[in-house]
Amino acid sequence: MRSLSILSFIFISLAAVATNNLTSEQKAAIATRFATEVKYNFAGYGRFAQDYDSICRAELPNLVATESDEDFGRKITLFANRLGDGHTTVSYSADVAYAPILQKRIGNRVFVTDVFSDEYTSKGVKRGTEIVAINDMPVIEYATEFVVPYVASSTPQWSATYPFNSINLTKGYRGEPIKLTFRNAGGKTFDIVDNRQSPWDIAHTDMTIKFESLPGNIGLLTIPSFQKGDFDPNRFLELADTIFASDGLIIDIRNNTGGNSGYGELVMKLLAKDTIPQASWRTPKYEAAYASWGRPWETIEILSDSIVPIHFQHPQIPQYDKPIVLLVSGNTFSAAEDFTVLFKNAKRGIIMGTPTAGSTGNPIRFDLGWGYWGRICTRHEKLADGTEFIGVGIQPDKIVEETEDVIFGKDNVIEAALQELKK
Repeated sequence: MRSLSILSFIFISLAAVATNNLTSEQKAAIATRFATEVKYNFAGYGRFAQDYDSICRAELPNLVATESDEDFGRKITLFANRLGDGHTTVSYSADVAYAPILQKRIGNRVFVTDVFSDEYTSKGVKRGTEIVAINDMPVIEYATEFVVPYVASSTPQWSATYPFNSINLTKGYRGEPIKLTFRNAGGKTFDIVDNRQSPWDIAHTDMTIKFESLPGNIGLLTIPSFQKGDFDPNRFLELADTIFASDGLIIDIRNNTGGNSGYGELVMKLLAKDTIPQASWRTPKYEAAYASWGRPWETIEILSDSIVPIHFQHPQIPQYDKPIVLLVSGNTFSAAEDFTVLFKNAKRGIIMGTPTAGSTGNPIRFDLGWGYWGRICTRHEKLADGTEFIGVGIQPDKIVEETEDVIFGKDNVIEAALQELKK
């Protein structure tokens, strides 16, 4: 998927000081424009038992009758999310912020992974501190009711992973307090009431490529992001000699939510042994003249060219022929899934972890007016052998669930990958 960061398209609104600047006509225009774009451009349109026009007609009275802009924002988000696609949603401008922490879900528990506030640190919040409740509701229950429905999703695994592992868990209107209940390693619980005044850039984490050598001369290549500015192609190519000197490689994209698919293609061009086959892909096609003759909507198939490894084109570059294990999870999304597709199509190694998010496909972004934007997935892809993964996820060769050791210093998934490479 070639697009801006997914975070720029997701907004979760909670109760806030109500404003009512949108007229009924403007609300109707936003909803119907989005529905029209879906009808012409959405790659998954044919999945519906009823067309989106009828859904729009059923929902429009409720959307127009909303009593505030905030209520309309919530409902138009849910209206878009009825499509069940992680790359198809509605976003809008709002003054929002979040608690200065990041967190990760392991099973049915949520742990802090990063802290960006001296106040939080002084009160005992650190990596491994558990979040047990938000606004006096158990954290899983709170997220299921107030967060998950507002995050566009194609699969249960994305809904069960990303909303908990991102800033969306505590995001809300700036100045609106949120009560977080923590539990420390000793079992003591304590509260922090956060007024959501943190600046947007407070949660800056290092998303650049990382490489380290593990026992047995196994390389660990962690790619947190394929976003422009995070993934540096030159930095990756500089690592080539180090990678090639390893006796095996683990590539970790468990927390990679996408970016530019071309970066993942670059990685696979270096690591592939042979040409990489790609399946054809589908996209909607509308022709006005044919429509006037009663011809139904079409979906056309576009053939894809195979990808040629770098060493085929430049014989002076050696072939990396050592075993590789790719680590994925429900948080592996968009361009990171495109990379997983290439890895699987190339039959380059074992995939371990949990099923990926099941969403990719070149979305378009368009102005709905009055501060609202739409985004729609335009391309439906498959694996080279025709296997569906959109709305399903790419299935690992070996399922390995993360344990709490991932939080506390020993990554059980990487350990499993090391054992696999020793065979």
